[in-house]
Amino acid sequence: MAEIVASGAADARTAAAATADVLDLPFDGIAPGDRIIAAERCKPVALPRLVKTCDDELRTKLFLLPKLEGLDRTADFLWRRPEMKDRARVTTEAEIKSAMARQSERQRLDAAVLSLAAKQPRQSARTVLEAGQAIGLMLAFGLLLWALFMAPGTTFAILHPLAGVLFAACLTLRLTAAVDRQLPIDAQVTLRPSEPPPLYSVLVALYHEAAVVDRLVRALSELDWPASRIEVKLICEGDDAATIRAVERAIAGRPQFEMVVVPPCEPRTKPKALNYALPLTAGEFLVLYDAEDEPDPGQLREAFRRFRSGKANLVCLQAPLVVRNGADNWLAGIFALEYAALFRRFLPWLAGHGFPVPLGGTSNHFIRSRLVEIGGWDSHNVTEDADLGMRFYRAGYRVETLSCPTMEDAPERWAVWHRQRTRWTKGWAQTWLVHVRQPGVLCRQIGLRNFVVFQLLFVGMLASALAHPVFLALAILALVNFASNGLSNAYQGLVFGLDLFNAVGGYAAFIALSIGALDARERGGLVKYYPLLYLYWLLIAVAALRALGQLVSAPHLWEKTPHDIRSRADPRDARYRLEPHFGED
Repeated sequence: MAEIVASGAADARTAAAATADVLDLPFDGIAPGDRIIAAERCKPVALPRLVKTCDDELRTKLFLLPKLEGLDRTADFLWRRPEMKDRARVTTEAEIKSAMARQSERQRLDAAVLSLAAKQPRQSARTVLEAGQAIGLMLAFGLLLWALFMAPGTTFAILHPLAGVLFAACLTLRLTAAVDRQLPIDAQVTLRPSEPPPLYSVLVALYHEAAVVDRLVRALSELDWPASRIEVKLICEGDDAATIRAVERAIAGRPQFEMVVVPPCEPRTKPKALNYALPLTAGEFLVLYDAEDEPDPGQLREAFRRFRSGKANLVCLQAPLVVRNGADNWLAGIFALEYAALFRRFLPWLAGHGFPVPLGGTSNHFIRSRLVEIGGWDSHNVTEDADLGMRFYRAGYRVETLSCPTMEDAPERWAVWHRQRTRWTKGWAQTWLVHVRQPGVLCRQIGLRNFVVFQLLFVGMLASALAHPVFLALAILALVNFASNGLSNAYQGLVFGLDLFNAVGGYAAFIALSIGALDARERGGLVKYYPLLYLYWLLIAVAALRALGQLVSAPHLWEKTPHDIRSRADPRDARYRLEPHFGED
């Protein structure tokens, strides 16, 4: 039946109605007032072929999902049990799934709102700072202020090289990744020829994305996977009428697509929407995409092969994200270089050496049961992807990377980029604070080596947002001082050398990581932006300061990144034109 519907030979209702005629049963849907009996036993993974319902007047009905190859057995059963035939009717899988979703809505919403905070509160960013952390930070800040007041010169002389050594260690990690030999990703793993493709679930959270829905649906329809073995759930907020209308129009006649509507409530975050839809998925594997994504059609097949051939603890595969509009705008261009360095060089290097891998926010392929086991996403963390990568690692699972990319668009306007970067920095700070609540436990779980790498990854990312301009300024001031007064002692020379390494090493690491990931066509359009890198880092520092303020005032605020014409520098860009649809309300 699924193959007939997927092929377009008949829609699900027509096929079910024909089956009902063969069995001499009525074709019917499950009314909103009918409740499924023992609904908690019904799982999307193994949808029951017979569902019993009861209405407010205690009248029961039997809804059947007979298989074509089992029609004779079903007809014989009904002939021998005429009392059941009076209550039986044929329906569709969509009707049963819809009834199950209606019945579990309140439970799923409550679970999605609380998520990790309900069962594992110390792993959730719902509480940004625990009491002990807050006291420790206040004491450290107070001690720093006292030291600066009592002995500013001595305090600066101590903190300056300490901060320099820490930042240099973070840079060294990236420089090592840049010069180390990259392990090739084997995308050509062979499978048993008789193995059928499993069901693959695709989740996309949408909010105020009406302008890109058509393009998204086209891109997901081109994924190289049997239409009868894929389910695509487009998740919309209940108060976003424009996106809901756009989704309904775009998925009409596409049985593998379904819309999930999230009742509007706080926190208004992407992970909460994903957690709301996760219980409705049935795939053995699950992939997450963003609204503007255009995944390589072969990405699912590569992920499937890698999962089948990988180690038992392989739980997630991160596809590389490639910016397609980098040549159009300097801000998007450096963003494209960032993504090239991160997703095509740095993350594969981390995965290849068994280090923790902070996930990107899209194109994550999961073994669905492991994702459910780990508790899904943290609905209160605004970079739920990086947090999830760490929680997988702490649980003994591993994340690896793919070669088939996902194409994305980077923001071209500073205001859009600024809000997005603020959220990312705030979320990384949330993630670091959550995972260092019990540093001894974290160290025992992942080992000392990986504990150090975790600190260099997260502290380095947070510190670099502010440190690049600072170390550059210190190196320039030292050069001016040496030119005027000369080098007074070896200590000054060592500190200057450290500052210079941090100022130049960050630039060198960025270039080495990114240029090694670019193909010839990309180099031609992107290398011209390298001279603007320090300006870009200055903008990151501004966003980081704003993120620190929001961490206190609005820790769970999710500043939405638009993916339509609002984020483009050219308002006439034809690629983001919203075509009119006539004959609608």
